[in-house]
Amino acid sequence: MSLISVAVLINSCKKEQTGVNAEAIKNIVGTWKIAGVVRNGVDITAHFDFTSFSIRFNENGTYSMEHQVPFVVLKDGTWSLDDAAHPLHISFVQNGSSESFTNEFDYPVVNGVRRIILRGSPGCVTNTYQYALEAVQ
Repeated sequence: MSLISVAVLINSCKKEQTGVNAEAIKNIVGTWKIAGVVRNGVDITAHFDFTSFSIRFNENGTYSMEHQVPFVVLKDGTWSLDDAAHPLHISFVQNGSSESFTNEFDYPVVNGVRRIILRGSPGCVTNTYQYALEAVQ
């Protein structure tokens, strides 16, 4: 009986192997459409036809847009996240420019659908816009 007690004590003192699971990289590569737009806290989605607009984020860090609408940028260009696993901001640089447009970035799941939420003030700083994007299936 004492041999069993010693064996249990020895095994119970071993250090437990624990690990930290790495956060998944936020993959926004693909084509996205506008699901909603809020300006200064007011939903304006129904007041403008955003349905034809799409933006494609490419793996090489470029983006392209189809059927331009009022958006955070006017021209195609490059994009980058401030952190691949925990992004808080996304930056856009339009072709032919060195100026970076930085927007707040969220990547929530809303009603079972992944979204990209962009918040910023394109143009007039007194207006704040929030764009909700959904992946095109």
